[in-house]
Amino acid sequence: MKKFIKQGSVLVVATMLLTGCGEEMVPLTESEAMIIVNYSAGTLAKHNSHQQEGMAAVYPKEEEEEEIPADEEKKPEEQEENGGGQSGSGESGTSGSEESAPGAVTMTEAIAIPGLEFSYKDYSVSSTYKQGDYFSLDAKEGNTYVILNVNITNTGSEAVTCDLLGKQPIFTLKINEEPGIKNEVSMLENDVSTYIGAIEPGQTVAGILIFEAPAAAAENISSLQLTLQMNETTTEIIMK
Repeated sequence: MKKFIKQGSVLVVATMLLTGCGEEMVPLTESEAMIIVNYSAGTLAKHNSHQQEGMAAVYPKEEEEEEIPADEEKKPEEQEENGGGQSGSGESGTSGSEESAPGAVTMTEAIAIPGLEFSYKDYSVSSTYKQGDYFSLDAKEGNTYVILNVNITNTGSEAVTCDLLGKQPIFTLKINEEPGIKNEVSMLENDVSTYIGAIEPGQTVAGILIFEAPAAAAENISSLQLTLQMNETTTEIIMK
């Protein structure tokens, strides 16, 4: 993934150097350069007929979860106080934490786009994910997909432009208190993490978040915990 981003960076920089007919280049900040690289990489992958899986990563995810020092791990008593959840098993369900950690907020509050409400609906579990006749994704051997269904609703009286691609949100899902799993990033039109579009008043868009998890962990889901990392802030989301 890092190699792909680096190659995309080279292409973008080369293009900028070869255009302009001798005009002085406009200096870019690091964040502005990354937005250009990410958008270009996603667009190229989206229209690349040789893309094997159809997933077009548009910004890098951390390859490994940061290890939590032993002295910072929750004690069993604390886990019992903050844990627990509604049951949800099989191919679909509405599992969520009954009691959220102090400071947890709704998905709407966490994403914070005025006029838009984000609400977790339910989840499904499948070893493959298909969208129409043009997209199919298979989980690696021993893994499966946990797909969260999220509604995006315009609660105002005017159209709202939703640009989550530019915000680069990273969602992390914990299943049954297991280590967190970061969401798969795609250029699918309904991928919440990369969604771009104008939503009319009263309109609801059915979005998804895809997580590839060990099949053993997804066989019997008793609780789900979702966190969002965005704008250098990490927030736990109330899944109700």
